[in-house]
This record gives sequence, C-alpha cells and structure tokens, in this order.
Amino acid sequence: MIHLLQRIGWKPREYVLKVLLPAFIVSIILIIIGIKFFSGYLLYFYLLLPLLIIGSALGYPYIILDQKRTKINERLHIFISKFGTLSITDLDRKELLKILSEEKEELGELAEEARKLYVLVDKWGMSLAEACRFLANRTPSKEFSDFLDRLAYAVDSGEELKEFLIKEQDIVMDDFAAFYKRMLYSLDMYKELYVSAMTSLAFFLSFAILVPFLLPFDFIFMTTLGLLGFIGVESLIIILIKNKLTFDRLWHTGKKPTETDLKLRKWLIISIILTIIWFGFLIWAKYIALIKPFYSIPYMIIVALGFTPLAIAGIIAYLEEEKVKRKEYVFPEFLRSLGGSVSAKGGGMVESLGYLAKHDFGPLTRDIQRLYKRLALSINTNKSWRYFGFESCSYLIQLFSDMFSRCIYFGGDAKTASEIISNNFRKIVQLRKSKYQNVQQFVGVVFGLAAGITLALYASLGVANMINYLYGSLNIPETVIQIINVMPARNLRIVEYIIFATLVAYSAISGYLIKIMDGGHKYVGILHFIITLWICAIVAYLTKMLVAKVLGLSVPVY
Repeated sequence: MIHLLQRIGWKPREYVLKVLLPAFIVSIILIIIGIKFFSGYLLYFYLLLPLLIIGSALGYPYIILDQKRTKINERLHIFISKFGTLSITDLDRKELLKILSEEKEELGELAEEARKLYVLVDKWGMSLAEACRFLANRTPSKEFSDFLDRLAYAVDSGEELKEFLIKEQDIVMDDFAAFYKRMLYSLDMYKELYVSAMTSLAFFLSFAILVPFLLPFDFIFMTTLGLLGFIGVESLIIILIKNKLTFDRLWHTGKKPTETDLKLRKWLIISIILTIIWFGFLIWAKYIALIKPFYSIPYMIIVALGFTPLAIAGIIAYLEEEKVKRKEYVFPEFLRSLGGSVSAKGGGMVESLGYLAKHDFGPLTRDIQRLYKRLALSINTNKSWRYFGFESCSYLIQLFSDMFSRCIYFGGDAKTASEIISNNFRKIVQLRKSKYQNVQQFVGVVFGLAAGITLALYASLGVANMINYLYGSLNIPETVIQIINVMPARNLRIVEYIIFATLVAYSAISGYLIKIMDGGHKYVGILHFIITLWICAIVAYLTKMLVAKVLGLSVPVY
C-alpha cells in the first residue's frame, strides 16, 4: 500500500487522516444507527452501506492511480512530440524539462511528471539517468515508465538525447495507438451499456403504464416516476461515460472566440429566436385560434416542427466541424512542405510561407494566408502561430503548430521538426478516423433505439387505452371496481404527454452524449437532437394510428 501511495504522490499519514479515518468514523456511526433502529434482514442490508464506505476508502488509491494512468497515457503523444521537437534546439536538458513542466494545459499530468524530473535533476543533483529510473518506479503509467527506462539507458550509454528522442517517436506513438484502440474498445462497451439501459428503461415505462390496472397506483404518478427514472439513469450513464472516456477533443481551446465561434454563436441565437416565434405560432394556431391546417396536425408533429429551427445552428456547426476535420487532413502536408522549404532556403520562414500561401491547401488555405500576412508584418512570431492554431479551430493544429513555432524560435531545424510533427499528427488523425466511424455506428444505434422505444411505449399506451375502454363499457360491480383501476379519459391524455416528454428528453440527452463521444462541437448535438425527435414523433404518430386500427378503437391522434 505504501508503494501505491508513493506512485500517486500521497503520504501514508495524509491518506489515513483524509480518507481512511473519516470513512471509518462514518461507518461506525452508521453501524450504531443501524443496530438501534433496524433488525432482521433489513439490518443486514443496511450494514452493507458501512462496508461499502470502508471498501471505497480502501480502494480509493487504486481509483486515483487508474485516473492518473489514464491522464498520462492520453497525453503521451503530445509529450513525446513536444519533447522530440524541443530536443533538436539549442536548449540544455534542464531547460527542456523546465519548459515541459510548465505546459500544464497541454500535457496535464505529464507536466507534473516532468516537474518531478526537473526537481530531481536541478534541486537534488541527480543525473538525468538516475532521475528517470527513480521516477520510472513511481509513475502510474507502464508506458511512461518504459519510456523513462529506455531514456535512462540511452543517456548512460552516451547516446545523444536528440537522436534517442527522434527514434523514440515511433515507439511511443505505437504505445499511444494501442492505448487509443483500447479506448475504442471501451467505447463499444459503453454503446452496449447504453442499449441495455435504454431497453430496460423502455420495459419499465411500458410496465408503469399498465401496472395501475392491477395494483392501486395512480397512472400519472407511475408515468412521472418512469420519466424521472429515465432521465436520471441517462444522466448517470452520461456522467460515467464522460469520466471514463479519454481526452480527445476536436475544437480549439482558445479563450478568445474566433471568427467561426462568433458565427456559430450568432446562428445559435437566430435559431433560438426563430424557434420561440415558430413554436409560439404553432401552439396559438393549434390550440387557441384553431386554424384548420394546424389544428389537424398531431401534437407530436407540432413539437418536432416547433424545435426544427434549432437545426439551423446544428447544420452550420456540423459543416464547420467537417471543415475542421479536412483542415487536419491537409495540415501534415503543409507543415512538411514548409519545413523542407525553410531548411532549403536557410531560414526564410516568411518567403517560404508566402510561396506556400499561393497553393491550394483546401479549407486551410485562408488560415495560411492570414499567418503569412501576420509574419510579413513582423508581428510576434509565436503569437502569429498561436492565432493560426486558434483560427483553424482545431485543437490538434493549435498544439502542433505551436510546437513547430517554438522549435524554430529556439533554433531548431525546421525540416526535422516538421517531419516529427507531421508524422505524429498523421498517425493521430488516422486513429481518429476509426473513432469517427465508431461514433457514426452509435448514432445509428441512437436512431434505432428512438424508433424502438417509441414503438414500445405507444403500443403499451394503446393497450392501456383498450383495457380502459373495455372496463368503462362494461357494467362492472362495485366489488370488482375496488380491485381493478379505471383511468379517467383526461388522465390518459396526460399520461400520453408525459410519455412524449420522456422521448424528448431521450432525444436531447442522446444528442449531447454523441458529442461527448466524438469530442466535437457541442452545437452539432442539436442537429442529432432534432433528427432523433423527428424519428420519435413520426413513429409515435404511426404507432398510435396502427394500434387504434388493430384494436378497433377510434382514438384521436391529434
């Protein structure tokens, strides 16, 4: 346990006082309360709670270790790329480690690991090889530990740090690729979990619609309980997936909004205003003014129509997101061409960039031209490259273009830096293609589940309506009425609205979940929400008509 605490950076005293002791005290209090107020089997079930608390306290260091391991592995490709490009500059080893330790936003947990190396070398007087071996025995990540061991051996054998790190690029990127594929496998498990949970919840809601006929429960209460349970379980699944998925975002992290960000924000505001106006008009035309074309439209189609203007912002965000992906596909070629040209011309960055700005690099061309204009005006070079990364709206371009500019700023060779960065960048983009295909499959699952859940719920509602109609048409004695439950007609309509509200919630949460999985822009989730909502609305309308015809009921569908 002590070795485990060392690996997560905790002292045994800190763990005992902050985690173990409070958990033990709370468990003792709960046991005393349980013995005083409960007995029998209820007491045994209650005593599971303090045992769970103690178990969680004992397992907490393992959870922290796993989180740290994941945070290191998910940024390992950024770390090795940055370390490799900076190593070809004139910086000494201490300066390299110091720079890496300050990159907390980009490297996350790896910046802390770099800080430990720097402190061991600078403050404790260890050699780089000794510091690497010391940290390799304490870091949570096996992949990073192996890298440190290889680095220590290379330094001891007299190999140049630059040569070692250039050779290490492929090895570490292969480790990252294996980690990324494991993440994709976990994504498949989350999809299966989501399908299982939604199927179970659909069964529970169908059961909640029918059970009041047999047991003394209120129809509205049961369906409302089902709605809250549905939203609660979906929210828990989102929290689980969000915490377990590795960091792999598409959009940039700049604090100042770019031109594209302002454009998307403008269209979102326009879409919301149009939605409010259009939705208000539809409700007025159907329920107040009773205008004939709108009055005969079913309520579920009215709701889908009302939310449809939001799709404008979703479609524009989707187009911009696809443009960013295309920028990422051409960025390695641009950087490789730039590095080769700069190296051939002996450092003429502006001239090389001016030549490349005349060529077609697809959607990245405009950003390259802006970069050239800034550098030609002798504006701060690092800021110019940073703006280039932000305006591309790609997180990867933002990171790797900043690496390239800093390497050139510190005197590194442009051609070597561009080759390192472009090779690693291309491998990451190829891995992302697999993820996008995986997420597209999940989108199909979401749409299929929407149709299936809607069909099950509205079929159950049709059966409930038939039973209610049957009970209401029979002359049932009072003694039997006390056993069975007959639903008032007005309650049936309320139950139906609650069911459709459940489907609206499913559409909204599923749209958000899709964007969590692919790491793209959150506004695109609105488009998925609208598509899912339309599927629910159409299937609900058709199911209601079909069930009414099959069961021989004259049920109004609007």
